[in-house]
Amino acid sequence: MTKSISLVLGANRATLSGPRSKQHRIRQNAKAFAGRLREAGFGVRKWTNISNKHFAAVARQMKDHGVGDGRIAEIFSAARHLCETYGNTRISPTNDVFGVKRGTIANANSKAVAPEFVLGAIAKLEAESSYEHGPRCAAQIRLQYELGLRREESAKVDLINDWDKEGRTLNIQYGPKGGRPRTLHNLSDRQQDALKRALPYVSQSDRPGIHNLMPSGMGDKWQEKLSYAARLCGFTKKESGWTLHSNRHERFHHMYVEHTGFQPPNQHDSVEAFQKAARDTAGDEWPRLDAEARDDIEVTAGHSPGRRDVSNAYLGSSR
Repeated sequence: MTKSISLVLGANRATLSGPRSKQHRIRQNAKAFAGRLREAGFGVRKWTNISNKHFAAVARQMKDHGVGDGRIAEIFSAARHLCETYGNTRISPTNDVFGVKRGTIANANSKAVAPEFVLGAIAKLEAESSYEHGPRCAAQIRLQYELGLRREESAKVDLINDWDKEGRTLNIQYGPKGGRPRTLHNLSDRQQDALKRALPYVSQSDRPGIHNLMPSGMGDKWQEKLSYAARLCGFTKKESGWTLHSNRHERFHHMYVEHTGFQPPNQHDSVEAFQKAARDTAGDEWPRLDAEARDDIEVTAGHSPGRRDVSNAYLGSSR
């Protein structure tokens, strides 16, 4: 393990060129390569000692774990960059020799919900007279759709203390994955409206000073009530092909298009088709726009910029 860590630290010490966001992505992906290499049973101390056999081993290890060719190619690009930075030019310039093919899109099938469906489902729950929690559930689903909140986050968000209406920010500190809080900035009018609509359903939780959308005293059993509401309006994989998590996919799909002006990879048949469409729209600026959008989405999702495995899961791989 020590040897692999030394390889990772070498990535941190390397002097890289280009924008800081690009340098960060290279280092993050180089660390991922080093971790995969360790899992494959290799302990290499220096980037100068990396060879094609190590790349091949990482490719096999990642494929065995179901990782798509697009993500493997992204990690290889960073590792190759680090090798070259340290003077190691022995690595194959193409990935074909490692069994990594071009033309496929990691996570190619979009899981983003159709806006007209989710808005219809919300309207149905708002008017649902046979289920007392219908309107409350509608407010929570709207938060998931407009802000990209996870299911638990949308139930536990403290609108009284953590929503700054004038500053247009929302602090997410209850229910985030891994316990990592984050703040959403520059909330749009639609997002502000979604938060405003949720205010009537805020109740005092069992924890003093914390206000959220779960009825008082119900706690995590509320999730069962939300699941029932989802079934009522057809928001299930079996009924419509979408789940409540599809709201999060659509939010990040929307963010990507809004920033770049073109559709993400998982809206195209291949990487080549995506890159052609992106270039037709934005010219040679498309890689920069793609990277900026992904960094923003990864942070909004509750991760660090440069986590391309995260944005690939929502958008598909662009390379």
